[in-house]
Amino acid sequence: MKKVLLLTHEYYPFKGGIARYVYNLFKSFNADEYLVATDHPEVQNSANIIHLRLKYGWSRPTWLPAFFKIFFMVRKHNIGLIFTPNILPLGSIAYFFHKFLGIPYVLSLHGLDIRLALNHKPDLSKNILAQSAYVLVNSQSTTQTVEALSFLGGKIKLYYPTVDLPGDYDPEKLGGLRKKYGLADDDKVLLTVARLNKRKGQDLVIKALADIGQPNLYYFIVGQGDFKAELLRLVRYYDLQNRVFFLDNVSDEQLIYYYKLADIFVLPNRHDDLEVEGLGIVFLEAAWARLPIIAAASGGVNEVWQDKQDALLIASENIAQLSEAIRLLLHNPQQAERLATAAWYKYQAWPRSEEQSKKFKELLSSIL
Repeated sequence: MKKVLLLTHEYYPFKGGIARYVYNLFKSFNADEYLVATDHPEVQNSANIIHLRLKYGWSRPTWLPAFFKIFFMVRKHNIGLIFTPNILPLGSIAYFFHKFLGIPYVLSLHGLDIRLALNHKPDLSKNILAQSAYVLVNSQSTTQTVEALSFLGGKIKLYYPTVDLPGDYDPEKLGGLRKKYGLADDDKVLLTVARLNKRKGQDLVIKALADIGQPNLYYFIVGQGDFKAELLRLVRYYDLQNRVFFLDNVSDEQLIYYYKLADIFVLPNRHDDLEVEGLGIVFLEAAWARLPIIAAASGGVNEVWQDKQDALLIASENIAQLSEAIRLLLHNPQQAERLATAAWYKYQAWPRSEEQSKKFKELLSSIL
C-alpha cells in the first residue's frame, strides 16, 4: 500500500497554526497510511512520526542532506505521495523527488509563506507550484495571491482551518484558575493566544492596557517566541508586572480554561504588503469560548469576520482604536454578549476537522 509522506517543520503537539492545520488534515487517516517527517523539537518519534533534521546551515542548499535521508525513507516505507505545508525549503525536496522519481506532491499555503517565497525566490517558487498535483490554501485571501499565477488553473483547493474543542469544561477548575491569579469577581481579562512575534501585536495590547489605566483589567498572553524579551521590557516600562501574565507551555486541556477565564479575545495583528494574517485558528477558538473578538482588519480576518456584526475590527497599529474597542466592550456588556454570541454561531457553522480530513483523504486518493 502506497503511503503519504508529510514533510513539515511544525507538527502537533506544537501549538502553531500550521501544526494544527496539518494535524487536523490527517485525522481521518490510519497510522499506517501516512508517515510524518518533522524537525520540530517538541515532536518525538512514534509509530508513524520520525524526528529528522530537515535543514543544515553548512549546506547549500540547506535541505540537500535531508533529501538523501528522505530518499531511503521513501524506498523503505513505499511512499507514493509527498505533502508539505512549507513551500520553501521543503517544497524543494518534494519538487526534486517528483522531477527525478516521478513522485507527485501536494502543497498547502497559508498567506505569509507564499508571499515571502515569491518575493525571495520567485522562479523556484513558481516551478514548485507549477509541478504540484494540487495546492491547498487556507483562505480566500491566500487564494487571491495564488490565483495571480494563472498557470495553476484548477489545482487550487480551499481548505479552511478547523477547530474541534470540547463542548464542556469543569467549573471548579476554572474557579481554581481564578484563585491562582488572585482574580476577583469584578476583574476583567484580555486574552491573546498566538506566537510571540511582532506581527501578532501583543505589544500593542500592552500599550493599550497602559493607556486604559483600569486597575482591575488583566492581560494573559499564551504563546512562545523570540518577541517575548521585548514584551517583557514593555511590561516593566509601563509597570504592569502584576497585570500581565505570560504562559508558554499550555496544553490543549489547559487552554480551554484560559479562554473561559477571559472576557475579551484580542489579536491586533499587524499587516503590510508582504505580511498579512491568514485565517487565524485562534479566532475560531475564541468564538467557541463565546468571547467577543477584537482584531486588526486584514487578510483572512476580513474574509471571516464582519466589523460590529461578529467582531470589532481595527486599523493596523492603531493603539487609539484598540483602546477604544476594549473600553467599548468592557463598558457595554450587552454589546459584548451580542458579538460573542454571533461569533459562537459562526463557529457552530464552521466545518469540523473530521469532515475536512475525509475530503482531503479523497483528494490524495485520487492521486495515489
